[in-house]
Amino acid sequence: MICRICETKCIQFLDLGKQPIANNFVSKDQFKDEQFYRLTVHYCPECLTIQLGEHPSMKSVFNEHYSFFTGTSDYMSEHFKNLAGTINVEYFNPLKANGKRPVIIEIGTNDGTFLTHFAEELHLGFEPSGNVADVAKTKGVKICSNPFETHEFVNWPEADVIVSANTFAHIPDRVGVLKNIKKILSPNGTWINEEPYFGHTVSNLAFDQFYNEHVFYTSISSMMRTLSMFDLHIDSFEYIWTHGGSIRYFIKHGSEDTGVGAHLVRSHYNTFETNPSMLMGFGDNVMERVKAIKNEVSSIKGSIVGYGAPAKMSTITNACGFGPDIIKKVYDVTPEKIGKFSPGMHIPVVSYDSFKNDNPKNVFLFIWNHIDEVMKKESGSKRNWIVPVINVGRAL
Repeated sequence: MICRICETKCIQFLDLGKQPIANNFVSKDQFKDEQFYRLTVHYCPECLTIQLGEHPSMKSVFNEHYSFFTGTSDYMSEHFKNLAGTINVEYFNPLKANGKRPVIIEIGTNDGTFLTHFAEELHLGFEPSGNVADVAKTKGVKICSNPFETHEFVNWPEADVIVSANTFAHIPDRVGVLKNIKKILSPNGTWINEEPYFGHTVSNLAFDQFYNEHVFYTSISSMMRTLSMFDLHIDSFEYIWTHGGSIRYFIKHGSEDTGVGAHLVRSHYNTFETNPSMLMGFGDNVMERVKAIKNEVSSIKGSIVGYGAPAKMSTITNACGFGPDIIKKVYDVTPEKIGKFSPGMHIPVVSYDSFKNDNPKNVFLFIWNHIDEVMKKESGSKRNWIVPVINVGRAL
C-alpha cells in the first residue's frame, strides 16, 4: 500500500485476518448484511507512520447507529472535565483577562461530554454520527455534521484551542485535517490531540488497539515528521492512561525546536522507528499472543462470559475465533448495545445489571484499560479474570 500522508510504499508487518466494523453491534436480522475487511497494519519508512491497509468507509462506520457514547463512562467524563479545567486555567482565563472571547473547536464531539464545559463559550463540534450528535445538541452543544477535513470555514473566527481526543487517528484524510487545522488555528493557538500511543501498544502487546476506526497509530517521531510538513510542531506532550496508554500532544504553529526531539534519545518506545525489523518481530509476537489467549481459554473448565463490550473486543473475538460457543455472553452498560450481538462473532450483549446475580466464575475482561476501576467495583467476589494484554499496569 501507499502511505496516506507522504505517498511512500509501506511495509506490512501484521495481518489479523477478516474483521467486521468494530462498533457495529447487530441484531439477528442484520447478520447476513455485515461488512468485513482485511485488518492489516503497515509502516511507512519515510514519515514513520503506522497505519491500516484496508478499512471501511467513514460513512459506514460513523452512522446513525453508532454505539459508543462517551457519557456512559464515568472515567471518560471525569477525564474531559479535567481537560476542560486545564484549558480554562491555562488558555481561556488569560484571554478573558485581556478582554477576548475564547474560541474552541472539537474534532469528533460524540455526545458532547467535553464541549458541555464550554457551552457558554464560542464553540463548534464536528460529529458525523447523527445519533450521538443529536444527544450533544440536547446539551446545548453547537454541532457541524460536515467532515472537519473538508469543511470550509466561512465567517468563523480562528480557534484559540482545537481538541481532538481519540479522533484524529480515525480520519483517513489526515492531510485534509492538518490543512484545515493550519487554516483555522489562531497564530498563538494550541491544538490538543490525544490518541493511543503506539509505544504502549507494542510494550503491552495490545493488539486489540488495531481496528477499523484507528486508521493511524502515533509515535513522537512520526508525529514530528508529519507536522513538519505543515509547519506545525509539538510544543509539549504528556502520557495519559486513557484507552490503555495514550499520549496528549500540545501542538502549535511553526517549526521551533522545543526539546521534544531530545526525548527520542531517551525513549525506548521509538527504537522500532530506526529498526523496522523490530516491527516484524512485534507482528510475530502479536500472533503468538493470539495463540496464547486461545490456549488459555481452551484450558478453562466451565463457561466463560465477557465483561464490557468495547470496539476492541471485536478484534480479539474475531482474531481468536471466539463465538457464543466459547464466550456465552458479554455484560455491558450501553443501552444501544444491550440486546444485540457482537460484530462478526455474534456473542449476545446483556445488561450489566444481571452480572452480580449471575455470579460468573470465568470472566474475560475486554475493558482491560479500566482494570483498576473494574477491580474496585467487583471487589469481594472471587473470579477468574482473563486479561488479553500483558503489562496492564499503568507503567507510564
